[in-house]
Amino acid sequence: MTAGAALSRAGRAEPSPPGGGTALGTAPASVARMCNYLLGGKDNYAADRESAERALRSCPVVPRLVQANRGFLDHAAALLAGEVGVRQFVDVGCGLPAAENLGDLVRRADPACRVAYVDNDPMVLTHARALLAVDAGMGAFAGDVRDPAALLADPGLRRLVDFSEPVAVFLLGVLDFLADEDDPAGIVAALAAGLAPGSHVVISHAERSPELDPVSGPCEGVDTPFRPRSADEIARICASLRPLGPYPARLPGPAPLPDPRPLPLIGCVGRVQG
Repeated sequence: MTAGAALSRAGRAEPSPPGGGTALGTAPASVARMCNYLLGGKDNYAADRESAERALRSCPVVPRLVQANRGFLDHAAALLAGEVGVRQFVDVGCGLPAAENLGDLVRRADPACRVAYVDNDPMVLTHARALLAVDAGMGAFAGDVRDPAALLADPGLRRLVDFSEPVAVFLLGVLDFLADEDDPAGIVAALAAGLAPGSHVVISHAERSPELDPVSGPCEGVDTPFRPRSADEIARICASLRPLGPYPARLPGPAPLPDPRPLPLIGCVGRVQG
C-alpha cells in the first residue's frame, strides 16, 4: 500500500480483521480501517468501507489526501534516516500495517534503525505485534497522544528507544482528529520537550477548506470526528519546532495522479529546539 495505490471499490467477502472479538457490523467505522480501505488494504469491515464510500461521494478529494499523506511519510522517512541520520523513530497513531511501514522505509538507510509503533486502537496493536514479534529492533505499544507524558514514559517503549539520543516522532494524520480542548499545540510541545537535542517531529494536518466541509466534524457511524484547521492554526501547532526547509507547507498531490489542484494538506518536519 504505497502512495498512489489504486482504490479498490469492488465487492469482496467480509474479512476477519486481526484482533477478533468484535461482532461484524456492530463496531463503528474506524478511521484507521477506513484509511486501510482507501489505500487498497483488506483489513477493514463493511462499516468501514461504507463510511469510506460515503466520504468519497461527498468529498472526492479524500483519497488524494490519504495517498498524499502516505507519500509524505515516504519523503520524511528518507529525509530523516538518510540525510539527517536519525536512527530511532516513533510512529504515533501508526494505524494498520501497510505493505511498507515506517520501519521498512528507514531501514533502507540503516538496517539497525529502531522503530516503535504507538496506537490506542487494540486491533492495530494486535496486528502490529503479530508482525513485529520476531524483530527485536521494533515494537508496538499502547499509547494516547492526548497524554504525551504517559506515552513517552511507557517502560517498553523506553527499553526500545533511548530518549537520551535523537529520535524522530511521526504524527501523520493524528492531530486533525483532536479537539481544540485537547490542545494539539501543547501536545507537540510536550512531546518535543521529552526528546533529546537533534530530535525531530513530523506532522501532517488537513487544512480547513470548503471541499472538506462535508466530512468535517462528527460523521455518522465514524468513531472519531475529523477537524481540519486553518493554515495559521496549523502553524501555531508547529510553533515549538524549528522547521526544516520550506515547512510548514502544503503537500503535493500523490503521483502519478494527473491532478494539479492544490491539496488542503499541510506537512511539517521540524527539529526540536534546544
